[in-house]
Amino acid sequence: MKPAGPFRMYEEILAQPAHVQALGEAVARGAETAEGILAGKAPVLVGCGTSLFAAELAAAYLFERGANVTATGAFLLQQRQVPLDRRRPIVALSHAGETRAVLDLLRVAREREVPTLLITGFPSSTAAGLASATVSTGYAQELSWCHTISFTLSSLTAVLLLRATAAQLPPQIALPSPIEVAEGIEAVLAHEDEIAQAAQGLLSGRRVILGAGEGLALAREVGLKLSEAAYLENQALELEQFFHGYVPAYEPGDHVVAVLGPAAAHRAQDLRKVTKVVGLTLLAIDMDAIRAWWPSVTPESFPWLAGVYLQLLTYHAALARGTDPDRLRREDPRYLAARQAYR
Repeated sequence: MKPAGPFRMYEEILAQPAHVQALGEAVARGAETAEGILAGKAPVLVGCGTSLFAAELAAAYLFERGANVTATGAFLLQQRQVPLDRRRPIVALSHAGETRAVLDLLRVAREREVPTLLITGFPSSTAAGLASATVSTGYAQELSWCHTISFTLSSLTAVLLLRATAAQLPPQIALPSPIEVAEGIEAVLAHEDEIAQAAQGLLSGRRVILGAGEGLALAREVGLKLSEAAYLENQALELEQFFHGYVPAYEPGDHVVAVLGPAAAHRAQDLRKVTKVVGLTLLAIDMDAIRAWWPSVTPESFPWLAGVYLQLLTYHAALARGTDPDRLRREDPRYLAARQAYR
């Protein structure tokens, strides 16, 4: 029997415009908190799971615009065989603030006197008690275990906060406006039926998810979401790497989902040629695709509009598969035991 919907994941996808629009005030409050930690520094963004991909999106977005910002996994940074650098503060993204690897890293950073800033939805969490300072995204809920709204809010908060304090970007560089991003998300949500139809096509064959630059973080995130919510096996790759060795693994009838931001536009046509001659089905999520629904889309707002497109795509893939996108198979004792084994 298929689980009944709609699901809490869907509620949180739809709730995003209002919460994004309110981010301007939250970031303004957080900037003063973060100033002493980040000012003039080159921070390292960290996270796990969805929060890691949110960190990667924020870092790639700022790096492409000239900022000295990097991102890595919290576990990997903790395991480094060289000391953490006090001149490079850690910005940890963790929605619930209870992820084991993030907590372990914050403890190590505290012992080594490395400044840390936490971006979270739960400012009273365990992680908040370990971080040097905390900035809230303003969303203190976790309705679905398949996280969507926290990805949008934490990545956008990180971009706006670091721009205000640490990134030292040239003043002429435009950054996303929360109000414009919220309006764009509403436009994407209005085309849910088209996205649902595209999701149906992903159920057959194999799937490879491609991205470049900030689009790679989005590709990795939708790959995670398709695994979590729809139990669809997939491979998330950097666009250029796909060209250099992976193409022979795919055959006619397989699917390519490509998140192509402006920086990847010059390779988009090459990808279309490759998929056509091999017989792959291409779903390209690019500026033109979003512009057809919202003519006001800019390179600054594109990543978050594409992100919501991918969230809806995942949700409708789960509906088509008959899976419960909220539970991540926790209703199955085997998968519940597996989660308890690594927490």
